[in-house]
Amino acid sequence: MTETSLLGLRTVSSSAHRDTGQPVKMPARAPHSTRRIWQGLGVIAIAASLVGGCVNTKYRTGAPAQSFVAADEPRAAEIGRDIIAQGGKAGDAATAMAMAMAVTLPSRVGMTGGGVCVVFDAAKKETRTLDFLPRSVGAGGAAQPGFLRGVYALQAATGAMRWEQAVVPAEQLARSTPVSRALARDLADSAARLSADPEARRVFLPTGAPLAEGAPLSQPELAATLSQVRRSGIAAMYGGPLGGAVAQAAAIDPATIRGFQPRWTGTAAVPLGIVSMHFAQLPETNNGAALTAAWNATADLPSDQRAARVAQALGATGSGASTPGAGLVVIDHEENGVACSFTMGAPFGTGRMVPGTGLLGARGVDGAGFGAPALLTNAIVGRTQFAGAASAAGNDGPAAAPAALLTAALPAALDKEPGAAIRASRAASGPGRATFVTCQTSMESGWKECQIAADPRAHALGILVETER
Repeated sequence: MTETSLLGLRTVSSSAHRDTGQPVKMPARAPHSTRRIWQGLGVIAIAASLVGGCVNTKYRTGAPAQSFVAADEPRAAEIGRDIIAQGGKAGDAATAMAMAMAVTLPSRVGMTGGGVCVVFDAAKKETRTLDFLPRSVGAGGAAQPGFLRGVYALQAATGAMRWEQAVVPAEQLARSTPVSRALARDLADSAARLSADPEARRVFLPTGAPLAEGAPLSQPELAATLSQVRRSGIAAMYGGPLGGAVAQAAAIDPATIRGFQPRWTGTAAVPLGIVSMHFAQLPETNNGAALTAAWNATADLPSDQRAARVAQALGATGSGASTPGAGLVVIDHEENGVACSFTMGAPFGTGRMVPGTGLLGARGVDGAGFGAPALLTNAIVGRTQFAGAASAAGNDGPAAAPAALLTAALPAALDKEPGAAIRASRAASGPGRATFVTCQTSMESGWKECQIAADPRAHALGILVETER
């Protein structure tokens, strides 16, 4: 872990790259008591069986404002930090992070793909699902591009900045950025598929071998596409020339792309006293009642078995390998929370570029088994207590992502300090990857203690940002 000062803000970063195994303690401002915070609620003192790093911080009203960002690609987390530093809210940071991941992790995130988010509005005290899955609509399982309309809706509903401000960082990254460890791993695994497409080969295998970690990645066509999206908005995809190019390449009716709309719905929620755990609610699963029943029926099971049972209730079961995904989470200083999971339907989607755009085509999915975003919220006072996003690696089974998130979130050490629970549970194997932020608030003192947990196998990064109120 490292502590840095940047843009006049105090930030603390936690990642698989810099993990020391010890929590970072912010300067104590007063005694605190956390042991009884969750007793009687039966939830989230952090089992954290898939955790690589953590940040521990304590604060109360009057202390510097704190926000938390984490993502399965380090540069995207840094973009989220910068957006918060510029006065952005959770929706702004999440949108900019998602746009950045479409550049820095195109194996799992892209403008022809899509995803799903769970969003908490602290002022309205409302938690909702934002569904923009890239469902199959074209020949050979081509995906309906849902990404741009999805993240645009996310920012419009929960952000405070202009659309262009969320797009500019990604546009700059597309011109040139070093290959991250996460992307280098995916490039090595998919080199044979990418080499079959001339444009993909030129971008990702310029010498015939996949780009290695740290190598410069230049995507000028993608930068031009992002410039178009920045200037014209999402109309560039949904009714503009960009959408026409995607439709032609994927053999999709252009009217189908134009007509796509993301869906705001309720969540699959488990009430736990004064707080509730919210998972994405999708029409393919209708999983709310089944989820609650599975959670209640498995209270006495070991956490791994309970996770598997609840993952099944979330509708992420089936045969064969899981679809790879990537996720991000944000909790801002106003207590708004966002957790999102994204996918291209397969590693690098179809593996073929849409000519002249820098975009890889995506494959359709029929559910959210690629990722499991979730929030734990207190709707009485308007507070996000937990934001997690788990992702499937693609070779770890169809219930990998929900199982990973639930295993990380189930109670395993209710009487332990959260930092101790994280340090004690560093499994090197297991399904899925889970990155999350989790907080506890003392009912006695009002102090809030938060952890950022970045899964090392996802090469994730989490950052705490402190600003003056």
